[in-house]
Amino acid sequence: MMRRRRSFDAVVRAAERALNAARVDHVFVGGIAVIAFGRTRTTEDVDVLAAWNAKDVRVLQGEMRRRGFRVSESDLLAALVAGEHCTIDDTRSEYRIDLSSVATDSARHALRHRVIVRSRGVELPVARPEHTIVMKLVFGSDQDLEDALAIYMKQKERLDLALMVGFAARQGVREALATLRRTAEGLEARPTGR
Repeated sequence: MMRRRRSFDAVVRAAERALNAARVDHVFVGGIAVIAFGRTRTTEDVDVLAAWNAKDVRVLQGEMRRRGFRVSESDLLAALVAGEHCTIDDTRSEYRIDLSSVATDSARHALRHRVIVRSRGVELPVARPEHTIVMKLVFGSDQDLEDALAIYMKQKERLDLALMVGFAARQGVREALATLRRTAEGLEARPTGR
């Protein structure tokens, strides 16, 4: 009998359980944050920033493998040393986890200012909408800009503007944030009827 493939939500839950079991502090970023705060969209990967170190590698690898993920100790160590991400394949689906260390100011910001989002019975630490908007502006692809606008428009009344503007200034995208805000205002000012 063929094993049923895991859904995206199931992959996220499995990753959350593995990281918690390994006692690795972490925050979900990227597509998950967009889905939580902006709009529903597709994604093939689960982006996670995590504060793991060399002594955590063996336990983290074991917890990931126990939950159906394929990852090697050497990949985890290499990503840690290089300050890059490690791709962890899910053996039960087409999804993957992109696990990055918190080696940068922006990653530390995401971890420090995360919020807890409850999704299908699981509490997930997710990057705040303010952080996600700014990082989407940093990356700057068409998809990123659409995501940033969707989050801004949906969360506008709840955003911590001082936090967001300060973070945007440190990331060099303060003017891009101002442009995004003007775009949102223009869209809201448009008549809705014909």
